[in-house]
Amino acid sequence: MSKAYLSHLSVPPSWLLSNLQNLTGTQAFGGSGFLKPYTKLTEYPEFNPKYLLVHNPITTTSGPISRCLDDIRHSLHPSNTTTDRFTSGWCGLIEYPENPNQEPLGHFSHYTGCILIDPEQHYILALSYSPEFANQSQIDFDNLKSKISTTNTKSAPKVRSWTPGFTKPEYLEKYAQVEEYLKSGDCYQVNLAMPFHCKDDLTLQNPLPLLETFNAPFSFYMKTADRSVFSVTPERFISIRHNQIETRPIKGTAPRSADSHEDLQLAEGLKASLKNQAENLMIVDLLRNDLSRSAKPDSVKVEKLFELETHTNVHHLVSTISAEKRDDLSPTEVIRSAFPGGSITGAPKRRAMEIIHELETESRGAYCGSAGFFDAHGYTDFNILIRTISARKKGATCWGGGGIVIDSTAEEEYQEIFNKVQKILNTPL
Repeated sequence: MSKAYLSHLSVPPSWLLSNLQNLTGTQAFGGSGFLKPYTKLTEYPEFNPKYLLVHNPITTTSGPISRCLDDIRHSLHPSNTTTDRFTSGWCGLIEYPENPNQEPLGHFSHYTGCILIDPEQHYILALSYSPEFANQSQIDFDNLKSKISTTNTKSAPKVRSWTPGFTKPEYLEKYAQVEEYLKSGDCYQVNLAMPFHCKDDLTLQNPLPLLETFNAPFSFYMKTADRSVFSVTPERFISIRHNQIETRPIKGTAPRSADSHEDLQLAEGLKASLKNQAENLMIVDLLRNDLSRSAKPDSVKVEKLFELETHTNVHHLVSTISAEKRDDLSPTEVIRSAFPGGSITGAPKRRAMEIIHELETESRGAYCGSAGFFDAHGYTDFNILIRTISARKKGATCWGGGGIVIDSTAEEEYQEIFNKVQKILNTPL
């Protein structure tokens, strides 16, 4: 395993974070899920990075995901993962497939190192397998400072106007079609989603208002020449550490309440809900099967079932499944084998995806895809891109959805979409 170099950078964290929208080619990862491996990185317990930033890619690969992952796999070290965290390697996202018969698209960039940002301690560290990375990063950020007056075209954050992609009657009609498929035995769960559209150009808006409002475990931001992706997702797709695979599907949702007593009742009601437990268990079984294709025999285990998690906008039920990776597989092959995540398709996965393609009016794009990273020595972590805004100059889209099962009700499922995304749509950006 290569030696890693850790160096301090003389860059104010607040300045860097407030200018992420000016760093084309940048990706940022945030939250307790992605950043957990860095909490004890130094001998100073006060250093607790909140964001991981990568910038100035060496190279990029885009297109059908099999081609992208082949490019990545050939640059990784042997298949056994030997690192505890991401230091340098490939970062990017996989989009949800446009239809079940089409290969999903990938967008990945290779980075020499990463920047760890602790805004509370006003401290930034550069981490890399290259001793030159810190000096080059300092030069890059100093150059950015000198150009910032001409490149910063961000407008002040404001609440945007979002329009649902379906009217309520249109949603109820689609729901009724899903219900018929469930009754006929085609599926036992379908994740039907609805887009919301904004006509504003959000590509030059800073992601911090969203990231700070939600403080989600697997937050993500990506800035490219033609689009920006903002995600405050709470869900892990797959992580691989020392050949241990973990997935943490979310199924089961209840709204939050400003009244603490009512909020507790909502959380307890969710945890006791047999309907939500059944919905979660369906996806646990699907993901046990998905992981088994990449796992050593008899190593797939359900570590936690129906664990309650409370987030800024909703309560969720989360389960944890683990497995030991087969020695002959690369982390890229594990990700490809399980993609897309079962929690955002339904079950059986293939038929659910066919129904989704039939009923949803446009392709999901980044929504319900996955974003994450492959370290050069194998450490891997990917989220599921729910609670996500995908922005281009012509406008932006944010989706909301939920798993429909035989004992769901149309009114509750329709309201659940708004429970999940309304706070995102109301956050100034």
